[in-house]
Amino acid sequence: MITSIVLTIVLAITGTVWYFTRNTHVAFTVFNSKSEVIPKAKAGDDTDGVVKSLENKGFRTKIIDEFGAEKQGNFLRYANVKPGSKVSTKTVVKILRSKGPGVPAKGVVGASLDNAKKIVKSMGVPVKLHHVPSTDAADGKIVASSPMPGNAVGKDSVINIAVGEKCDGVPVDVFGLDKDKAKDMLSSKPFAVDLRPKFSSAKYFGKIVGAYPALGTKGSPKAVTLYYGVDASKTKDMVTKPMDYGDQTAHLVQRAGSFVGKWCTKSGDCINLLPYVATNGYEEEDIHGVMTEEVAKSGSVNSSSIVNRDIDVLYMSTWGQDPSDYAIYDKNIENTKYMKNNLVSGDTGAVELYAGRDSARCDGHVIHNFDDPSLCVDGKYIDGERLLDDSDYRDEMEQSPGIHTGYYYVMQDFMVVVPVGAKFDELLNSGYFAGKVENKPDLTRPFILRRNPKLYKQTRVDLPKHTYPEWSPFIPTIKGRAVPFAPAPDDSNAYYLVEEPFDWSSIPGESL
Repeated sequence: MITSIVLTIVLAITGTVWYFTRNTHVAFTVFNSKSEVIPKAKAGDDTDGVVKSLENKGFRTKIIDEFGAEKQGNFLRYANVKPGSKVSTKTVVKILRSKGPGVPAKGVVGASLDNAKKIVKSMGVPVKLHHVPSTDAADGKIVASSPMPGNAVGKDSVINIAVGEKCDGVPVDVFGLDKDKAKDMLSSKPFAVDLRPKFSSAKYFGKIVGAYPALGTKGSPKAVTLYYGVDASKTKDMVTKPMDYGDQTAHLVQRAGSFVGKWCTKSGDCINLLPYVATNGYEEEDIHGVMTEEVAKSGSVNSSSIVNRDIDVLYMSTWGQDPSDYAIYDKNIENTKYMKNNLVSGDTGAVELYAGRDSARCDGHVIHNFDDPSLCVDGKYIDGERLLDDSDYRDEMEQSPGIHTGYYYVMQDFMVVVPVGAKFDELLNSGYFAGKVENKPDLTRPFILRRNPKLYKQTRVDLPKHTYPEWSPFIPTIKGRAVPFAPAPDDSNAYYLVEEPFDWSSIPGESL
């Protein structure tokens, strides 16, 4: 009996010694665990230095990145211990490291104003508060932020937050909701609601990504268009309007409202596309073109000259007297041949936006190649109104030996919109672009490529004498594609769609 007990004890001791011999880290923890004082550290200290001081005392550490007022990479605070306290070295000390100022993924949007205010003001950057229309359920809560939740502040180093309030307008909090649910939520509002597709990243497919009038717009619109996210498979649905054409259906390429928004490169260069319409009191379906913010500010779209008014507006087609002239190419509809070489008529899913349509120039003046009575005689521009008013003068000019001499084409703004799911490699291999692609753009996000005239040897083409302008080489026409696009696509020159609820600069804000 005694022998058995002794043997059992010996075996137990032997087994324990063998276990700790094989598992030295456990032995160290068990036999060497002790309490140590947590080193003092303040916000802004070097994180690596804080980690080293803890490890020197026998602590293990875990770093957690979090938005904060300190410079990116610097120490913020301890998460589970207090500086100066005595803690067992078995404790894994959690260190919060700064990602720089930003809006946390949780705790701001959806929170009350008071709670959200504490978080955003702790970031050490200016904060602006905006009051926007919302559904009743979001009244008094933060319904949007810029940057979006989970993102760092941009170059402007400002955080914007929007608090919902009960008032007439387009509610902001439908952003990100399922399109059908959002439409149902607005069914009680005193305006008609329509749903339209818009390019987006995958996380917003089928969800609301914007509106016209814009989300957050106050007032009493008669109708509201809600945009929901789609990929390249819906390109034609997004940009066309069907029209009965004899016993056929022509799909007119004239719905540009879905391109409205801000598009930015990763370095912060942005294109802000605004809606362009020729008349007041228009609806979303009347947005046939878009314009850059710079064009809008220049005032050219307010020109008294009908010819010059939209010369810098970006359209998806040229123009024509017959509607089918600017419809998706259909072999069964004769005049759609004019759109045959536009990307939108193909299957890549990409769309071209370009200024000038099919206009030529004479002595610096714009002349369209259809329904324009103006003439170019020996390089001199002859105003169409004078020709219409004075038939004798018109006859004289039309019989001049210098008739149709002096026309030329100029390169204007030109963009290619590439949605998620586009056949981008097919487009690259087709020779559409000039140059070699080094760093392909992020194909999980919609983006715009913008032509750079500085990369071309020739940005003006003079027509031979006695040649009336028909087809510009700088845009797609019945004759072929536009000149090869430069620069070659690159992640650095792609203007990615900024997926935010609205343009913050368009809504008044107050500093917090």
